[in-house]
Amino acid sequence: QARDVSAQQAGLNYALQQMEKSETEYKADAQRVTDTEKIIGQKKKQLAEEQKKAELSRKSYLEAKEKVNKAQAALDRAWKE
Repeated sequence: QARDVSAQQAGLNYALQQMEKSETEYKADAQRVTDTEKIIGQKKKQLAEEQKKAELSRKSYLEAKEKVNKAQAALDRAWKE
């Protein structure tokens, strides 16, 4: 009977060690998930800002291109006259 108790105690100790190891791993993994979610949130905000800036610069480019086209057309007409 003492041998059974000793074996049961050893089994419990092993299970406790495994639980502690698993808990440590889980906490580390959960922290990495939290950290990654934070980074994703920051990157989404950065992406939105960069998309807005890119749209503004695209509009500025198109307006400048239109002015160049009009100026070129006026120059072409002046040369023909």
